[in-house]
This record gives sequence, C-alpha cells and structure tokens, in this order.
Amino acid sequence: MNGLYGKVADILALAYMRVNWKRMGKRSSYDVFQHRLKTSSSQQTVTKFIDKLCKGLSLQSISANPEDIEYLESHREEVLRMIREESVYLTLLAAKKAKELKKRKREEEEENEG
Repeated sequence: MNGLYGKVADILALAYMRVNWKRMGKRSSYDVFQHRLKTSSSQQTVTKFIDKLCKGLSLQSISANPEDIEYLESHREEVLRMIREESVYLTLLAAKKAKELKKRKREEEEENEG
C-alpha cells in the first residue's frame, strides 16, 4: 500500500494496535474503530484528529513518527476528506496493517529469543 492511503493506514494502524479491545465491550473492533474515526473526522487539522481519535479509543498517545504526521498535515484536506468519506475502507486497511505489524514484531521477538 503506497501513497496517501498507505500513510493514513500506517498512522491508524498504530492506534488500532494499542487499543485494549477486550475493554471496549462486545461490539466488533472494526465497528468501534470505524465509529471513532467518524466521530473524530470533524477536526480542523490532522493533529487534532489524531488527538481526538486517541482519546476516543482511551489511548494517551501513539508512537508515530512526527514526520509522517507532518506529511499528512501537508495533505490535510484530502486526508480529512478520506477519513470522513471512506472510514470503512480505512478501518480495513488499518486493521490489516496492524495485524502485519504485530506478526512482524512477534517474528522478531522469536528470532531474538532463538
């Protein structure tokens, strides 16, 4: 996944990975995440969007590269439009990316143990 969708998915995946889904109740993690995306999408800047999304997911922060956020901020109108209008697709991308990152992290940990 390249381009703007990939950058947005990368940032969203960092939030998705940190959520304690067991504390979020019985609803699907996809449903909860997509709803939080929608409710956060009315913000005026990408940084405010990320802040509101984190709060909505009961996160204090995410470990994102500030340069990646600055890149998204430089494409603010398109990024916020994507989040408002394509939240289901972005949720799927973020969940997929989060699973890939978790798998890679697990493999690295196993490699270091061996």
